[in-house]
Amino acid sequence: MATSRRDFFFLAGAASLAPMATATRGEAQTGASPASQISQDDGLAHPVPYRPSAGQGKARGLVLGGGGVYLSSWMVAYFTALAENGIDVGQADIIVGTSAGSLVGAVLAGGRLAQLEKTLQQLAKAPEEFAKFVPLTPPTASQLRAREISNTARLADSATIQAIGRAAMAARNPAGPAEYRVSLEHFLGMTAWPSDKLYTTAVDCFTGERIILSQADGLQVNDGCAASSSLPGSQGPTWLKDRLCMDGGISESSTHCDVVAGVKKALVISLTDGTDTAVKLGLRASSLPNTLMQEVQQLQSEGTKVALKVVGLVPGVERVDSIMNPKWIAPCLANGRERGLADVAEMRAFWGA
Repeated sequence: MATSRRDFFFLAGAASLAPMATATRGEAQTGASPASQISQDDGLAHPVPYRPSAGQGKARGLVLGGGGVYLSSWMVAYFTALAENGIDVGQADIIVGTSAGSLVGAVLAGGRLAQLEKTLQQLAKAPEEFAKFVPLTPPTASQLRAREISNTARLADSATIQAIGRAAMAARNPAGPAEYRVSLEHFLGMTAWPSDKLYTTAVDCFTGERIILSQADGLQVNDGCAASSSLPGSQGPTWLKDRLCMDGGISESSTHCDVVAGVKKALVISLTDGTDTAVKLGLRASSLPNTLMQEVQQLQSEGTKVALKVVGLVPGVERVDSIMNPKWIAPCLANGRERGLADVAEMRAFWGA
């Protein structure tokens, strides 16, 4: 590919996830209050593409996208099936997780995959227990507003992402900032950041900036996962230092593959193929453009060998009512295991034992 990685992402529009400088210029032109121009030098915001590349020189990368308990269940079963056949994806040199992917990435990095699988199996038998982690009460008007703005947005520019962020901050979610992080502490079974190879993504609700967390940031892993999965109008938002943050999937990217740029091989798991049919099928809670395929192509153009696994709808299902509905745990566990067993030979050749 002739263009540089930075040029590619500017052409794709992903650079709109770093709106602070543009917003400040606009505010200065309109005479906005100086307080609105205050920036945060906390090291959490990382424009696209991620620099310096966290994957440079590493052998194996794992990129896990978002998709609620639906995708979490599928991934846990898929990885368990591989592990039973000697393929441990938890041995990746870098793991990048977004939303549901942040939770699964955390348990992989912490060596707790078997414990999470057991928890999900228990929840499949008693789905009412899922409410202990994510309240299943009828949505309030402010929640519905946040969901509607996210579901109908068509542009991933800074103004749109900030509008979703404002709605997220204004939503009266049962699992608010404090409650949700505590729920995930119990769900994950840990608070300490499990490994320096784990990275999680989020989006600053106020500025629209992309947030990338790692062990070096000194935060608890349940906070990183809570922010990454704080879906507007459902959970959170979550405080990360002095930022109130929402789901890392509220952007053009559902996977943020650029964080692993330079890795020799990467396994990418995504709930959808990046097309605009995802919302109609109930597989994505945002109508923002999805640059998944461009990101994969960019990795490949720079020498990374990529295996992309798109999960999609489980057999016999035409539409998902909600990716957070615990009724999907059992069928996704079953399908994830089935596909994992079917992929053993392929993944052994790609990933290695």
